[in-house]
Amino acid sequence: MKTILSSRDGEAVPDTPARLAFPAMLLACALLPGKAWAEARPGFDATTLHQRGIDPELANLLLDAPRFAAGRQAVSLRVNGQPRGRLEVGFDQQGVLCFDRSLLDAANLTIPGDEGPCHDFLAQYPQSLVEPDPTSLSVSLVVPTDALRPVQQDVSGYETGGVAGLLNYDLTGFYNRFGDGNSRFGSANTEVGFNAGDWIVRSRQVQTWQDGLSRSTHLEAYAQRTFASHQAVLQAGQISLYNPVLSGAQITGVQVLTEQALLEQGQSATIDGIANSPAQVEVRQNGALIHSTVVPAGPFSLTDVRRLNSRSDVEVTVKESSGGERRFTVPAAMLGLGLPAPGYSVAVGRVRNIGDAQGDDPWVASAGWTGAVHSQLSLGSGVLMSSEYRAAGLSLGWLPWLDSQIQLSTQLADTQARDKVRGLQTDLSWAQRLNDQWSFSVANSWRTPGYRELEEATYAPDTTQQPRSRYRDQQSATLGWSHPWLGAFSAGVSRSSSADGESSSRGLASWGTSVGGVSLSASAEWQMGGRQQQDNAVYLNVSLPLGESRRVRAWVRNSGGEHRTGLGLNEQIDDQLSYRASAEHDTRDQQVETTLGLSALPRYSQLDFSYSRADAERSSYQGSARGGVVLHGGGVTLSPYAVRDTFAVVALGDMGGIKLSTPSGPVWTDWQGQAVVPQVSAYGRSPVEVQTRSLPRNADINNGLTMISAGRGAVQRVEFGVTLTRRVLLTARTAQGALLPRGASVSTASGEFVTLVQDGGQVFLPNVLEQSELWVSAPEMERCRLQFELPAKGDPQVYFETAPASCNAL
Repeated sequence: MKTILSSRDGEAVPDTPARLAFPAMLLACALLPGKAWAEARPGFDATTLHQRGIDPELANLLLDAPRFAAGRQAVSLRVNGQPRGRLEVGFDQQGVLCFDRSLLDAANLTIPGDEGPCHDFLAQYPQSLVEPDPTSLSVSLVVPTDALRPVQQDVSGYETGGVAGLLNYDLTGFYNRFGDGNSRFGSANTEVGFNAGDWIVRSRQVQTWQDGLSRSTHLEAYAQRTFASHQAVLQAGQISLYNPVLSGAQITGVQVLTEQALLEQGQSATIDGIANSPAQVEVRQNGALIHSTVVPAGPFSLTDVRRLNSRSDVEVTVKESSGGERRFTVPAAMLGLGLPAPGYSVAVGRVRNIGDAQGDDPWVASAGWTGAVHSQLSLGSGVLMSSEYRAAGLSLGWLPWLDSQIQLSTQLADTQARDKVRGLQTDLSWAQRLNDQWSFSVANSWRTPGYRELEEATYAPDTTQQPRSRYRDQQSATLGWSHPWLGAFSAGVSRSSSADGESSSRGLASWGTSVGGVSLSASAEWQMGGRQQQDNAVYLNVSLPLGESRRVRAWVRNSGGEHRTGLGLNEQIDDQLSYRASAEHDTRDQQVETTLGLSALPRYSQLDFSYSRADAERSSYQGSARGGVVLHGGGVTLSPYAVRDTFAVVALGDMGGIKLSTPSGPVWTDWQGQAVVPQVSAYGRSPVEVQTRSLPRNADINNGLTMISAGRGAVQRVEFGVTLTRRVLLTARTAQGALLPRGASVSTASGEFVTLVQDGGQVFLPNVLEQSELWVSAPEMERCRLQFELPAKGDPQVYFETAPASCNAL
């Protein structure tokens, strides 16, 4: 049943009452066994209603319209067909919706100029439709487009401020026992800092332990702030120099760049590979360790690896627990160069060495600009100067046709340091999406022998590390294909030729599909000659469902002539716990290796543990923990995910264990009723929703969905309005002990209707905490007051309580 309200003389009134009377008449038919209304007027006959035991006042109320009771009601709101969450709205005695400020904000509607708690929205937009539906506890609004608030384009219109400290951690431990020997490895990727007044202060470092030998790499420590009115970002400290055309470097200094450039500067990479056994993986860029972790046997994909810059190659080292070490290089083009962000960047400081290379730290200045000269053409330029190094470059980005991108860049470098050489580098890339199934990308890079990057020209290489020969040219190509039921296929090949005449190539391919719940996947990795020798590897996997959350899988993998087959079982018990078990047979030594693993998300951290055993002499343990800790005005709150530069703290009274959906994944409130939203889209809208099923049975929430709109660096605090309620089902009798008659009306002392008495004298009260005196009236019965007693505290585990009641006439 729906009521459509319109505006007449500035007052919202029911539209077409004759049509609305029809549902009320149907309700009357359910209460009356026969026809009992007068044909002279569209109403009920009072005499007949008295004879049937129905209060005439209640019948006239039902005749008016199906409507919400007066007062505040929790409803689901929709605006022009789009859900806007659940919130508490108000209705007057006639059931007219109150357009107060909270409703206008939730519906994203413009605010009328009139004053008062309820704005006369329908007078300003008379063509609007209001459709309250008490049966589904929902309200639908249909409003003209000019009644909607315009989408915010200016970054100055978002929430700012807030103070909080944080610690992000990614800890990994690995113990390997073989024969009479053993090895231990540990790594800690940490980030500490705080947000205050839109300033972001961070320090990031990597610590590793290898058989008693400790090594620490400090990556950066900086302060950053966005000035929204200028759409500019200021960075100071140990920062990554950003230049839209030239390769960056690590400096200690100051940098100003446009807000959009942060997306490119902080971009993370995904690195794929295959491990033949549980292995330690180290990722380096420009000789500096930027990421370290441990991976299980099989294909691995390292996501969110934050690079020092987007134009230098990445070197990956895989140290197998079974012995042996492999290295491969991932060209920068395969990790994605992308079009530079529009805007400018200016930086000055001293070059900073984060590796073990030797050399001075010269001063350097950098400037760059990128802008659109046409709707399909962008131009970029950059210069970089130090005491012994100068470089300049140009880039051209072209979108020639639909789903196509071509980028050309050229850099010229003049080195006055040890070598005193000049050189030129040219990069050309093309990415094309052919249709819904096919896409490809190709890239090529050429260098003359005299070309040097800033860090190459400044520091002598570390002789303790694997020597890195400068490449002469690089080529890479990727191909992607997808089909609705044949699945998705991707392949990539990269080739690099060095200045000393050697070349190496690496290929990687993968395929996966799902048919009838059965998942099939294959991965291959091969080395095509060169200095970096490694075994080719092929991995095939089949996974079958055993129920809703349990799967059995079988696989075959081959690496360097070693053939292995395995069988495993894994189950996702709930959204916080999963386990896995497997057995693998090795054809080389005829050994069977068993593995047991457990992954847990105990609300405030991510934990993983696994144990492998091949025989009495070979076994290994692996454990990891990831998450974040936030210190704020409300105390200390843990997060199962890393906390980014813009985040929020959510509070739900003092209710612990309440589940919320956030852009990063599910989080739960702690014992203080607080939780962290670890990542909020800066200058965007991030939804946070309370999973109402996790609330106690005696709790009601005014609005379970909120949209966080915050500026970069803000720490927003969100208070969800949660109120305790107490629902009671009464069995009411008169003073003489007779059950109250069915259909009797229950109302407040002021005459506001509450509910009806049901069969057996039962009266359901949705919230006795908000109701004081209740009165019962019915034909042929004297008006009486409803009285009952309840325990001091309600039971949160039940939806409603039961109690006897008496109705005494006063």
